[in-house]
Amino acid sequence: MRKISPKKYAISLYESLQGIEKREIPEVIKSFVALLARNKDLKKADKIVKAFRDYINEQERILEVLAISAEPLDSQFKEEIIDYLESSLNKEIELKEQTDKNLVGGVILKYGDVVVDGSVKKRIELLADSLK
Repeated sequence: MRKISPKKYAISLYESLQGIEKREIPEVIKSFVALLARNKDLKKADKIVKAFRDYINEQERILEVLAISAEPLDSQFKEEIIDYLESSLNKEIELKEQTDKNLVGGVILKYGDVVVDGSVKKRIELLADSLK
C-alpha cells in the first residue's frame, strides 16, 4: 500500500470541511482520525496539522509573519507593518511577535523563506562594510 503524505491528508481534510455546517465538524474530524488510525499514520499527526495550517493559509491568501524585536511592538507600529505588507504582498497578514533581548533595536521580519533584517545591529554592520 502506498503511503499518503501529510500534505495530501491536509488537503483531504480541508476539502472535507468545505461547505459543511459547524455542528458537523466534530464528526468529520472523528472520521479523519479514524482514517489515520486505520492507515497506521497517527504518528504523522503533527506534520499533518502543520500542512493543514499551511494549506489553509495558501487557500485563503494568509501569510504568517514573525516580527522579532527587543521590546514588544506598539499597536500603531504593528498596524503599519501589517498595512505595508498587505499592500505589498497582496495577502492578509497574520503578525506574530517574538522578543529577543539581544537585539539593540529595530525589527526583523520573517515570512516564508524571506528575512527582512531592520535591526540596529544589521544597520551598523552595513555601515561598517560601506566604510571599509
